[in-house]
Amino acid sequence: MIPSRIVGRATGENWIGLIDATYAIVLTLLVIELPIIILDNLSAGETHHYPPGDLVNAVAAIIIGYFAIFTIIYDIWAYHKALLADAIKLRMFAVATGWLLFVSSLVSPFYYLVNHYAVELILHVGDDVSRERRYLAVVRVVVFLLIGLLYLILAILATIEKRQVGQSIEKRKDLHILFGTALSKGLLTIAVGLIGDVLFIAPPLLILIIAISTYIPFNLFATNPLNRLMQRR
Repeated sequence: MIPSRIVGRATGENWIGLIDATYAIVLTLLVIELPIIILDNLSAGETHHYPPGDLVNAVAAIIIGYFAIFTIIYDIWAYHKALLADAIKLRMFAVATGWLLFVSSLVSPFYYLVNHYAVELILHVGDDVSRERRYLAVVRVVVFLLIGLLYLILAILATIEKRQVGQSIEKRKDLHILFGTALSKGLLTIAVGLIGDVLFIAPPLLILIIAISTYIPFNLFATNPLNRLMQRR
C-alpha cells in the first residue's frame, strides 16, 4: 500500500471514486459484450438452421443472465460503498477493497463462459454434449464461488467495522444488519451453486435466484443482542 506520509491520511472517501470507477467498468464490460454474444448466436442460428424456438431460448437465457449478474454486482457495489463511507480504521479496508475489486473483475469473464457453454447446449452446437456439460458445470461453480466470496468478504468487513472503537449504538446496529444480509446472501449463493451443480439445473435460473434475493430483506442473522439493547433504550 502507498505510505500515508506520501498521500496523507486516508479516509473512506479516498476509496469511493476508485470503487465507483471499477464497478462501473465491470458493468460496462457486461453490457458491451451483450449484443455481440446475441448477434453471434443469431448468426450461428441462421448458418446452421436452428429452430426459432431454440434461438429464442438462447437469447432469453443470455438476457436474463445479464440482468442477474448486473443486479448482483450493483448490490455488491452498494454494500462496499456503504461500508467504506464511515469506516474508522482503514488498513484492513484498504487490503479488502483491493481483493473485492479483483474478484469482482473476474465475474464478467466467467459469466460469459457460462453463457457460452449454456447456449451451446441449448443449440446443440458441440459434438460432445457430455464435455460441454462438464465445462458448464465447472465455470458455473466458479461464478457462484466468486459471488459468494464477495459477499463473505463484505460480511467480514461489516464485523470488523462494527467492533471498531468509537462506533455509535445506531451505527453498530446498521452494521449488524449489513453483516447479516451479506453473510446470508453469501451462504445462499454457495448453497444454490452446489445444489445446481448436483442437480444440473440449467442457467440462468440459479443466478436469477441470487439476483432476486437482493431485492428481499434476506437476513438469517436478524436476532442479536444489539436489537434488544436498542429496544430497552
